[in-house]
Amino acid sequence: MRYRRLVALRVPGPRDADRRTDPADVTVLLAAEAAVLEGRLGVLRKAIAERDARIHAVGSVQRAREALMPGTGPAAASSP
Repeated sequence: MRYRRLVALRVPGPRDADRRTDPADVTVLLAAEAAVLEGRLGVLRKAIAERDARIHAVGSVQRAREALMPGTGPAAASSP
């Protein structure tokens, strides 16, 4: 919904041809949209960091298991 308002402010349609857009209003709207996007970016970065940590932890466990059980690693799977 906010995006539609942004587009309406930036590109007025034929019905809005007689209406002028106040640059201050557009500036405030763009700043608000930027703040929302920054917040979403922070959430995504945190989720990626958590996922990377989980992948690293699982990899560490896998390497530890392979060290305890010789012949179960990737090299053993490719050998006859």
